[in-house]
Amino acid sequence: MGGYLMSENAKVAPVIPLFGRREILTPVEEITRENLPMVLDDAIAVHNQNAAAIDYLYWYARGVQPILDRKKSVRPEINNKVCENHASAIAQFVASYFLGEPITYTRRGERAEASKSIDVLNDYMYFEDKATHDNELANWMSICGVGYRMVLPDRLAGKNDDYAPFELDTLDPRNAFVVYHSGFGHRRMLGVHLVWPPDQPLPVEPYYCGYTETHYFEYRDGAVTVWKPHALNDIPIFEYRLNPERMGSFEAAIPLLDAINNVSSNRVDGLEQFIQAFLKFKNCDIDEEDIPKLAKLGAIKIKSTDGMDCDVELISHELNQSQTQTLVDYLYDQVLVICGVPTTKKGGTSTSDTGAATYLRDGWAQTEMRARGTEALFKKSEREFLRLVMRIVKVFTPEFDLKLSEVECKFTRRQNDNLLTKTQSLLHMLEAGLAPEVAIATCGLFNDPMDVTAQSAEYLRKWDYVPIEADTPIVDEHGGEAE
Repeated sequence: MGGYLMSENAKVAPVIPLFGRREILTPVEEITRENLPMVLDDAIAVHNQNAAAIDYLYWYARGVQPILDRKKSVRPEINNKVCENHASAIAQFVASYFLGEPITYTRRGERAEASKSIDVLNDYMYFEDKATHDNELANWMSICGVGYRMVLPDRLAGKNDDYAPFELDTLDPRNAFVVYHSGFGHRRMLGVHLVWPPDQPLPVEPYYCGYTETHYFEYRDGAVTVWKPHALNDIPIFEYRLNPERMGSFEAAIPLLDAINNVSSNRVDGLEQFIQAFLKFKNCDIDEEDIPKLAKLGAIKIKSTDGMDCDVELISHELNQSQTQTLVDYLYDQVLVICGVPTTKKGGTSTSDTGAATYLRDGWAQTEMRARGTEALFKKSEREFLRLVMRIVKVFTPEFDLKLSEVECKFTRRQNDNLLTKTQSLLHMLEAGLAPEVAIATCGLFNDPMDVTAQSAEYLRKWDYVPIEADTPIVDEHGGEAE
């Protein structure tokens, strides 16, 4: 079960469960100025719920967690609030593992002329610092399950060689959303983001700016105030998903993370209560004024009267730390399993496992499988993004000749693992007679197999072969004709 929303200042306020973000849908076939208010009002209601959950997850990852609002009815003066912020570590790991290295575009297909246009596209992405935008996008995806990117033509396009003809921006998911059609294809119908007027004093209510495929609009106070056509022929806001459920990387494990915080806080409380234990006076007449004297002297004199036994002792019971640590380890291991994060503790301090065995044992294989699932979703949104980018580039760069089907997104990850095994596989495939392009693409050593093949063409000539004609006799190793 997911966690629950908190209001400001970490005050616990159960509102809705956290089970991923809801997809915003509309049955309307075509967006017009007349039906836009109805569509937006329905979409905004769903977005507000998503935005509240995203805001909770964002602050949860930054350490604003329910443990900070912890209350104790017994000995309330000892109330330690220990927040082990594993959520932040999980979110950072997932984002870094998935997009720690920049995405590169490579040529897909046999048309060699497309390579020059691919280089131009990569240069433009470098000018726009797309790697930084990708990292920011991955962080949002890891925290709340979704991220939003926006692209528009650059106002400086054509005026400076160091500028790309388009501009990129990573939007805050709390202030942006995409509306999809509820019918077949789930095509994008609207892309919307919130804007705060700069010329009004705070606090000020934001208004909604957005795009259909043909029009730009502004929506304020329940009315469409701006509705004008644009030449993009597309919606310039794109949604990226971490998983089909649009769940954050640590969202499913929030109850366990809260339990770890609670156990850690109780452990510190137990230690403090053991040190600050109560004194029990048995058959001793001690006044309140005598307590400061006792603390100052550090000793007490007691006397038995009427044959009654008298004593002074501490009321204390030490928490069993070994059993508590077993519980903490179990909870933490379950968190890692649920979130798909590898561990470094399963193997202990020394084992005989090496290579692939360690890779499987410690959970790296599961992490890689989840990252590949995210790759497929990311590529789907990236292709929609590239379709608009390439349309803009072709307007300002006439020599740009590239089709969307000729672009492949490459993720740089784990290239140097099992390097010897990969190089041996490449050698065996070449010796077996596979085409160099196929062997280089299959071995997993390079981001751009086509480019590597082109640069290595002169050195790969040794693997060229002459096809054998049907009527050419096959000669055996002794020079005779083989059967």
